[in-house]
Amino acid sequence: MELQRHAAEQWFRRRGLPAVVRGRPTQLLVRILPALAYLGTAELLTDVLFLVDGATQEEWEVLMENPAYEVGYYALLLGLLVLPPLSAWLAMMWVRRATAAGASRGRVTAVVAIALYLVALPLIGYLIDATSLLFNLVQGVLMVVAAIVLVALGVGSVFAWATRMAVRQLRKLGTLTSRALPLLLLFTTFGFLTAEVWQGITALRGSQIWRVVGFFAVLAMLFMVAVLSDELHDLITSRPRGADPAKLRGSPFEDFLDDHPAGVHPLRRVERLNMVLVLLLAQLIQAVAFGLLMFAIFVTFGTLAVRHEVMKAWSTHDLTSGTIYGIYLPFPNELLQVSIFLAAFSGLYFATSTATDARIRQSFFDPLIEHMAVNLSARHLYLGRWVGQPSGSTTQSTM
Repeated sequence: MELQRHAAEQWFRRRGLPAVVRGRPTQLLVRILPALAYLGTAELLTDVLFLVDGATQEEWEVLMENPAYEVGYYALLLGLLVLPPLSAWLAMMWVRRATAAGASRGRVTAVVAIALYLVALPLIGYLIDATSLLFNLVQGVLMVVAAIVLVALGVGSVFAWATRMAVRQLRKLGTLTSRALPLLLLFTTFGFLTAEVWQGITALRGSQIWRVVGFFAVLAMLFMVAVLSDELHDLITSRPRGADPAKLRGSPFEDFLDDHPAGVHPLRRVERLNMVLVLLLAQLIQAVAFGLLMFAIFVTFGTLAVRHEVMKAWSTHDLTSGTIYGIYLPFPNELLQVSIFLAAFSGLYFATSTATDARIRQSFFDPLIEHMAVNLSARHLYLGRWVGQPSGSTTQSTM
């Protein structure tokens, strides 16, 4: 019985709903390893990039004239995008097997990995760019503590499921591309080829462009939170016990699908927040993926179709070398800024379209709502079997 309950609780965690699980979180040191794998890989590759890119922009440009160096530098940039999430995914697969095997499995490996993150990475950073070793050590300790706290709160489970769902739906970006992208590209390309847009955006300095991106992100989140809260309320009101229990076949609940617990456990506030958050993150990750696609399109288009003299005339000042967080890129900074602005606007467009456009909603939004209905069915069986029935309760949850 305990093994069956453990499997059911792991099922909820894998689906991003740790708030449904009753009881204290366990194996925290093991479960933070995916986050440490991502951070450690990203920090290591960034240190290597800082090591090989030269002391100044001029020195880097001279080095880029060497074809072998150019290929190696682009390979490192690609690795910075691919290897951190890959290492986190591999760590998550290992964690899943370790946690399923028992409470003591994986502790030694987790302690060794944490020690390497706290000691080896700060030492490597110190040897590469002579940064403060003490500062790096303190920063590492704070990151580990923050990871433990977030995993204890269930944030790791929520983010992991949202990422998996978003990646699963990336194949549907072709649907969005064929239905929404032509009109969006027509509008944004017109803006891209407008001198006033270049003048306004390239006049932003320092972190100002990222404040604009943050503003768009806040607008998208506010819109999606409002929509998702309403959708979840409608789902709970119309189907308080979720979807057809037959959709749980193959899950840990398959053996007691014939159970019919009386009453309905009202959703706790933390459970409602968990459900909205997991849907919100899935939508945001999809919006970010779409924004990155648009960013790549505009950088490529600008490189192929707009000469540097024209960029200079549109921005009304000399072009500057492109950098993102200190990493040199072979594009003018002005082109990067305009592309970032239009990509952020495109992400906002995506976030609103998935909930309001009926055709796009059917591909991107409705599957998430149906997924949550299945979770409600499982929650009803889980609480009815292991937590007990609400005394005389037939009240439905409200949002």
